[in-house]
Amino acid sequence: MDTNDYKNLCNIFDQCNLKVKKIFLKSFIKGANISNKNKDLDTFFYIKLSNKNSKIFFFENNSLKIEQDFKFNTDIILQDICKITSLKKETVELILSKIHFTNHLQDDEILDKDLFQNDNFRKIKKKLIYEIALARILEISEIMLSRNINFKSYVQSTKNIFLELDCKLQFYSLGEIYKTVFSNYGKLDLKFLDDMSNEDVINTSNQIVHYGWKTEAIPVTQNKKSMIARLFDTIFN
Repeated sequence: MDTNDYKNLCNIFDQCNLKVKKIFLKSFIKGANISNKNKDLDTFFYIKLSNKNSKIFFFENNSLKIEQDFKFNTDIILQDICKITSLKKETVELILSKIHFTNHLQDDEILDKDLFQNDNFRKIKKKLIYEIALARILEISEIMLSRNINFKSYVQSTKNIFLELDCKLQFYSLGEIYKTVFSNYGKLDLKFLDDMSNEDVINTSNQIVHYGWKTEAIPVTQNKKSMIARLFDTIFN
């Protein structure tokens, strides 16, 4: 579950007189899943970008330290490209589905005519679309991480970043730009994270419920001993 749903769920439990031992945040479960798959890693950033919203989480010593939501989403990049090139959204989506944008593009490369199915053909350089996307993704990374006052004190704690990009279209076409920018041009260790399946969520949650978590103190039950047994323990131990 997400943080915003926590209070509402608690109210429902109170009204129904339900006793709940533990509530797991979905963000924590995802962090736990990352930690399980990277055994030597306990401090890292987890960034999620989707077509709905964006979030950043910081895990320290396998504990969820802080998280923050942002109202912008990955569609803002498509909107920028549409606005500057005056192309329809459908045309831009077709372009992104066909071209892998990297910094190796030649300055004189232009978009093919067959990409203009719903627009009048114009000589638009591929490099222009690359630069539009680069500028916006750089701004997103600065707002979320490098210039984010809420995370400023944590940036020096780790070089590990896990980036989840929901938009498969942008992962294909703009993935290299995301990796370059969010790794701070190679200074940070960035890994792309696949969308966590419901099965992964259930398995990780089940593991924590039954065996606890690395940073969680697990109570140990001790059987009560009779007075005679305690007397013998005192004499012989």
